[in-house]
Amino acid sequence: MGLWLAHEHPELIYAYIGTGQVVNMKQNEVVAYNDALQEARNRHNQQAIKDLESIAPYPPPNPDSNKMATARNWERDLLAQSPDAAGFLDIKRIVTGIVSTPEYSLADDFGFFRGQMLSLNTLLPEVMKIDLHSLGLDFREPIFFFEGRYDPYCRPSLVLEYTQTIKAPQKEVVWFDNSGHFPFFEEQQKFKDELVQRFLPLAN
Repeated sequence: MGLWLAHEHPELIYAYIGTGQVVNMKQNEVVAYNDALQEARNRHNQQAIKDLESIAPYPPPNPDSNKMATARNWERDLLAQSPDAAGFLDIKRIVTGIVSTPEYSLADDFGFFRGQMLSLNTLLPEVMKIDLHSLGLDFREPIFFFEGRYDPYCRPSLVLEYTQTIKAPQKEVVWFDNSGHFPFFEEQQKFKDELVQRFLPLAN
């Protein structure tokens, strides 16, 4: 939605910064799955090979949250190289944070997790249709992608290819060499520094 806003209403923003950028969801699923399976074979990880081959062909014609979870788990374990990669999605950290928040009641806590599953099952079919090429390739404001070099979910090769195809007054992929999908969490100081250096001069 952010890149749609940048394309359709450039007068509202100074620049667009994408992180963990999805370009084409189906293509991304294919590339991430194949990369993970190849890495499993390279490491002779028989359990990973067995699990990934069991959900082939991937992605399935109709979205399947269980198969996606299998793919995501192995993509994370095989392709992410940052020790902090799993920290952002650490279930214990998330649950502790929600339960300890005084503004939330137990009913709110339950509703949060129930809502997560409802959103996943409701939105997944729509998310799988995402293809940013359909927006058009001409942008009227600077476009930046802040990308983890080892993003296991949104493969860096697809982001780089997309950046090379679009036209914008300024465009750049800013790499985070010690990050996966969450550079704002995995390399917090560098993320702040890059925002100040690249974005602040545009917000005059």
